[in-house]
Amino acid sequence: MHNQITILIVEDDPAIAELVYIVLKEAGYHGLVAPTAADALAIMAAETIDLVVLDWMLPDTPGVQICSTLKETAGRGFLPVLMLTARGEVSDRVTALDAGADDYLTKPFYIEELLARVRALLRIRQAELERDAAMAALEVQNNALREANEQLCAAQVQLVQNSRLAALGELVAGVAHELNNPLAIILGNAELLSPQHDPADQRSVAHIIESTRRARRVVQSLATFARRGSMAKEWTAPSDLVERVLDLKRAALRSAGIAFDVACQPDLPMLWIDVPQMQQVLLNLLSNAEQALSGRSDPFLRLAVVRGDGDPPPLLPAYEPQGDGALVCFDVADNGPGIPTHVLERLFQPFITTRPVGQGSGLGLAIAYGIVTQHGGQLLVASRLDQGTTVRVALPVVSPGAPPGP
Repeated sequence: MHNQITILIVEDDPAIAELVYIVLKEAGYHGLVAPTAADALAIMAAETIDLVVLDWMLPDTPGVQICSTLKETAGRGFLPVLMLTARGEVSDRVTALDAGADDYLTKPFYIEELLARVRALLRIRQAELERDAAMAALEVQNNALREANEQLCAAQVQLVQNSRLAALGELVAGVAHELNNPLAIILGNAELLSPQHDPADQRSVAHIIESTRRARRVVQSLATFARRGSMAKEWTAPSDLVERVLDLKRAALRSAGIAFDVACQPDLPMLWIDVPQMQQVLLNLLSNAEQALSGRSDPFLRLAVVRGDGDPPPLLPAYEPQGDGALVCFDVADNGPGIPTHVLERLFQPFITTRPVGQGSGLGLAIAYGIVTQHGGQLLVASRLDQGTTVRVALPVVSPGAPPGP
């Protein structure tokens, strides 16, 4: 509550208004007098009122009616109203209380009783204000706890994901090593068997070679996924990284009939990254987008590089840069069919794929996730069915004077 308590006296009788004003002033209160309902509303709009002493009968609007209006004007805050009335009937008192009056006093009244009722109503107002302040403080604490809980849950998910990937990485590293040698022997001997004079035998040998090569590619992906060693980092301009990737992917996108747009924000800071690994990340994302656009009537792909604050990226067709920040973001967006929610929740887990059987190992995004997190960055996905998918690679900007890590 503010330092001086202000009481609004709404009374058309000058003698009574002056009496109440003097009594309240001598009691230490600041009084304002309004002879009409219109004057009372004007004062309410301009001043902070702690209590209203309201006459039952006013020349322009009945006090019972203006009481409801005053309560509405006060909004959610508690504004006590003491009704002055010359009517002593119980029905009149009930009408006043139903209109919103918090107390009433019958004319003529005793000064001591008037002050006692004023003090009682002000105590109630003070309690209400303290309660509102406590509720507001609780709301702030609740929001802070909710935010902390969300951060804790996100950190827990991240920890579980990293632990899962680390454990799985150790497993697949051994599997990849054990499979690599037998596959090399099978492939080498199959290539020695080609060509065959019999067409049927030749087809069989060709099938063995094709399947073995596919198995070897899967093993190579497993080995890449399992590798969590040191990185050969160097300073690289984001635009140079994008050009390297497009040199490898531009022809494939055009032959697939995919319209694509590349937008690189100017004056982006240099990145301290392992270029081949980050190049693999972007190639994996572009390949995923290319596959998602297969069969679409108007396939479109956008690669945008901007400064960002790490918020989830927008979906097509709208694209809004996130402004200055400590990150450089690579957004790969397509207007494909989108990713179902049940798949989206497990998207970075190994062997999760939306491709048909035999067309994907489900390791591309898992590998990309591992590489990006090793760089201290984030891999974020936004997707809506029948609208498209946007994947954001957010990499931290570090000081050129002190590159972190190996």
